[in-house]
Amino acid sequence: MVGGTMVALALPPLEAMLDAHGEAWADGSELPRRLVSWFWGNGVALADVGNPGGPLRFAPAQTGPGYSLTPQLEPFAAVRDYVSVLTGYRVSASFPLRRGHHDGTAMFSGHPFIELPPGSANYASKFGGPSFDQVVADRLGGQTFLPSVQLRVSKRVVTSEGPSLEFLSHKGPEQPLPAIQDPREAWERLFASFTVPDDPEKPHRMAALDAVLEDTAQLKARVGTADRLRLDAHLAAVEQLRSQIDALAPSCEIPPQTAQSNDDIDGNEQLEPVNRAMAEVLALAFACDITRVASIQFSGSVGYTVFHMLGQNMGHHDLTHDAGQNEAVDASTIYTMQMLAYLCERLMQTPEGAGNLLDNSVIFAGSDASSGLTHAVTDMPIIVAGRGGGSLTHPGIHHRSDGANTSDILLTCAKAVCPEITGIGGGAGHSSTPVSALQA
Repeated sequence: MVGGTMVALALPPLEAMLDAHGEAWADGSELPRRLVSWFWGNGVALADVGNPGGPLRFAPAQTGPGYSLTPQLEPFAAVRDYVSVLTGYRVSASFPLRRGHHDGTAMFSGHPFIELPPGSANYASKFGGPSFDQVVADRLGGQTFLPSVQLRVSKRVVTSEGPSLEFLSHKGPEQPLPAIQDPREAWERLFASFTVPDDPEKPHRMAALDAVLEDTAQLKARVGTADRLRLDAHLAAVEQLRSQIDALAPSCEIPPQTAQSNDDIDGNEQLEPVNRAMAEVLALAFACDITRVASIQFSGSVGYTVFHMLGQNMGHHDLTHDAGQNEAVDASTIYTMQMLAYLCERLMQTPEGAGNLLDNSVIFAGSDASSGLTHAVTDMPIIVAGRGGGSLTHPGIHHRSDGANTSDILLTCAKAVCPEITGIGGGAGHSSTPVSALQA
């Protein structure tokens, strides 16, 4: 008890809870599978700006499991066997084409978007159906404390062109799901529900973790050596994460409705530390089975993230629409892939059963255009990472399609987590055909 409130610490799966092979729970049921939807805005660099219909720098020259890592994919070297690259796919839900980045965001639901009155903007839209992560959350959400969690790293998102560009996760056309931008708020949402509501010291009550140490010590006395080591490592990871989050810049005093703790420093966003903290929070949440579905909006569609650490001072959307800035777009793409690779590495480094969290997870990562310069929604740059509990091919491959539906990839990822799902999307974007090359 802390301040009259019951506290509890979720635990990672221990050997004592698993079968003899460490591949399932002791009762024979499978270890949980997780899904992450990961988004970055404005596409990637073209191989040749003089040939806007040509290839992307993103794509490997070889297909199959032996593909070479391009400079944009080199950040995945440490998790290469878990990473599949998909190219040549088009967002079928966007045809007939209507509006640039809005067309591209339809990839994450597989439903054609619904146009809205633009108001003072040039254009506005909302999703035409649930994003695919929410299709999965509807199936899995009742098995965990939270059905899903929505996270965001860069705050430079467009809010004037409707929910399609502002939000990544949608339960339906009328239910966009706002994302948490502050790692401390993400922590509280996932782990600190035991604190007293409206407690002004709530962010600092993470120290309540100490209140469960005695119970943990009693548990350690009843389990084997490997489980004791795992408990020690888990507690150390929680404590380290709490310290990292507390070390972020404090919130500035701005109006309550726009208050952010993910604040700029000297006008610059803290992209890397926030990204790392969000990845750490999510890895721990998955390890404790608090949720099994997450979305991460690293940067926004038509987003104005400035990659200041690369010496840039132009918003990313404008950068991608300037043919003379292709090298800068290339550098920002490499940096973005580094941020995605960190999440993959963090999941791979977290043991679970005989393997790790990445073995039992699926990450679908993509953008809202193949290249911001062209607004093209063909040849989309897509990453699928993880083994999905053994349902996805391993080692990963480069699979190139000749214009197949991106919803086929969504369905493959969804089925890896929920095999009973038979279709994703609607209208021109509907798919009932998973990508067999991705399936184990």
